[in-house]
Amino acid sequence: MTDVIAKGIRVEISQDGYEAYIVVDESDLQPSDIQAALETSGVVYGLDSNSAFEALNNLGKQVLVASGSRHTDGNDGWFERIKKREETDGEAKFGISNVYAGETFGIIHKPSPGSVGVDVYGKKIQPKSGKSINIFTGPNIKRVESEDLISLEAMVDGNLKMGSASAEIITEYVIRGDIDYSDGEIEFAGSLKILGDVKGSGSLKVKHDVYVQGSVEDARIIAGGTVKIKGSFVGRGDGLIRAAGDVELNVVLNQMIESGSSITVIKECVNAHLIATEDIVGHNATVMGGVVTAGNRIEIRTLGGELYSTTKVKLGTLELLTEDIFAINKEIDLQKKASEQLKNEIYLLVRDRIDNNNFTNEKANLLKLLQTRLQEQNESIKQLTERKQDASAVISRKRNCTLTVLGNLHQSVVVEINGVRFALKQSYNNVTFQESKGEIIRTNNL
Repeated sequence: MTDVIAKGIRVEISQDGYEAYIVVDESDLQPSDIQAALETSGVVYGLDSNSAFEALNNLGKQVLVASGSRHTDGNDGWFERIKKREETDGEAKFGISNVYAGETFGIIHKPSPGSVGVDVYGKKIQPKSGKSINIFTGPNIKRVESEDLISLEAMVDGNLKMGSASAEIITEYVIRGDIDYSDGEIEFAGSLKILGDVKGSGSLKVKHDVYVQGSVEDARIIAGGTVKIKGSFVGRGDGLIRAAGDVELNVVLNQMIESGSSITVIKECVNAHLIATEDIVGHNATVMGGVVTAGNRIEIRTLGGELYSTTKVKLGTLELLTEDIFAINKEIDLQKKASEQLKNEIYLLVRDRIDNNNFTNEKANLLKLLQTRLQEQNESIKQLTERKQDASAVISRKRNCTLTVLGNLHQSVVVEINGVRFALKQSYNNVTFQESKGEIIRTNNL
């Protein structure tokens, strides 16, 4: 808008009120005339004392004489997803997004209020406040609030389901079909239930329990809890189940199973390698061929076969922990080699930084990442070493181990209990074997 205050002076105010301009058309005016015109028009804020002289020296030209302080509208709140790792193709296919207890997986950034402005009339201009983002969180999520943000922390391990305005963590995830080799490696933070088969040579790494309604072929299943397979575990011998808890399945052929607790075979185990820290049980099962190792008890319906290859049975802490220590030593060697490789890469980057050879932000970030990995690697080696020491400390302790065969025990079986080995000279029925003072004692079951 334009106000003509006096002859030869025009005062022009911008539409938003934040700028005031003057235009002087006559040469015989004074700065006091301009000041009077501004006062008459109400311009009192942000005046430039030099602008009057500039306008008098530039007749007919628009000169900025006052500037207000512009307001700043607030920013809307927004959600930031924080990921420790990207999902694999297989995880993305099944909609798996892992979070672990104690992990901050997201941040709700609160809206900013903006700042108040003042126009050339001295009037305060209120900003437009940012809009809040409201995210409903389920019972397994902890909200940690500060002045500017709200951190979302997982209270359990599981699968994060994010909606447009919601977040929840599901501790058991159900796959309503098959998994095959084309899905690659799938990791899940909670418990996983598969209503189909695990086909080919896929790989599952699950922090808690695994349940498979169908069968498993040459896959690798690593579980921090229990593993239960309703069908069979049959393949060419490349399959592995390694569980911290119990393992239960119907049929095993050619594969390896390792349990930090007990293994239960419902029907049949042929040419497999079973290792259980506690017991191996199959009250109605036949076990033929392969190697069966348990720390405490083996109780099977039928063991060995008349026309079958040798079935090796090992019982006791000595046998179990000797294999465990061998595996630990192998893992320590692999991790030490990886640690040395990381040290070499870190050394080269540190030399770059010292020599100032174009040490970019990318190199700085890579150095930080490698140092974190080295720290994690060293911690893993430390834990493995402690585990080895614990195993060594108890390796000499003997248990009162028992091998019980409820049905037929065939002559093709070789038994070793607490380091005492013996071959059967005949077949037996419904018997129990124990080790006592370096000898094997056989008793008939009632």
